Amino acid sequence: VLNGKRSNKTPIWLMRQAGRYLPEYQLLRKQAGSFINLCMNPQLSKEVTLQPIRRFNMDAAIVFSDILTIPMACNRNLKFIENVGPVLNPIKSKNEILNLHIKNDQYLMPIYETLKLVRKELPLDKTLIGFAGGPFTIALYMIEGRASKDYKKSINFYKNNREDFLILLKKLEIMVTDHLINQIKAGAEVLQIFESHANISNEYFKEFCIEPVSNIVNKIRELYPEIPIIGFPRNSKNNYIDYGLNIDLNCISIDQNIDPTWAVKNIKFKKNRKLCIQGNLNPEILLKTKEDILMHVKNIMNSFESINHVFNLGHGVIKTSSIENVKFLIDTVKNWEK
Repeated sequence: VLNGKRSNKTPIWLMRQAGRYLPEYQLLRKQAGSFINLCMNPQLSKEVTLQPIRRFNMDAAIVFSDILTIPMACNRNLKFIENVGPVLNPIKSKNEILNLHIKNDQYLMPIYETLKLVRKELPLDKTLIGFAGGPFTIALYMIEGRASKDYKKSINFYKNNREDFLILLKKLEIMVTDHLINQIKAGAEVLQIFESHANISNEYFKEFCIEPVSNIVNKIRELYPEIPIIGFPRNSKNNYIDYGLNIDLNCISIDQNIDPTWAVKNIKFKKNRKLCIQGNLNPEILLKTKEDILMHVKNIMNSFESINHVFNLGHGVIKTSSIENVKFLIDTVKNWEK
């Protein structure tokens, strides 16, 4: 489907399909002692990656990791704090940017080892997905020091130090490219780039979200033209159009705020690639009844009937989602007759 072929079945996997809603995940998380320890232990990460494949009939496994492993490898002292999220040492000066590089690849090597271990155990009919955060999203975390709703520090940093901000983006672009290429070498068959904070104004979108990701994709295409790449510029509204037109993607993942009918009508791909859209069930629907799930699945499946489509959520599985509802969703999509 990602390579433009039509199928009478819609493939399905879910963002955060390996996670806190699964009791088997909670056991391993407790055993590891912390989220970071879990990510850094290839044997445990392998198990977490495979848990949703064993429990459900998913079509793909996505390596268990985090988009902030690159700042970790740059020694930015990343911590995950309960009910707060990721917190790291914020970048405050040009000197910190100029000295930024991968200082400690012990934070990246376990991810590649996890991919190798998963590949050995993953059934051949399942796809293995590697991923990374987009340079802009990683830059925001590195300047803000934590998740932010208004990106005030980052915008001020850009306005006062535009050249330094762009140097940071370029450095992260190179690091993300290398990280994704290393994941391919370790067994990843598909890549997804998560631009989790793409809800920025039009004046910045091209420079911050399109150009760095386009450079990453083009570099990977030179070395691995056969590897499908999915882009996910979350909450980018009408900018999904420019993202699709200007980056050589195989598939674009859309969030739940995008009307599927609008997406089919307006999103176009570069180089006359056949349109493929991933998404876009609201994760909150998994907290509701089976009737609600069925109604929304029907709308999404019918809307994307004319194009290549990978079923997914508009964001990650919520930790209070019921296993029964997740199974019902997957079975409904897998049994859907086009």
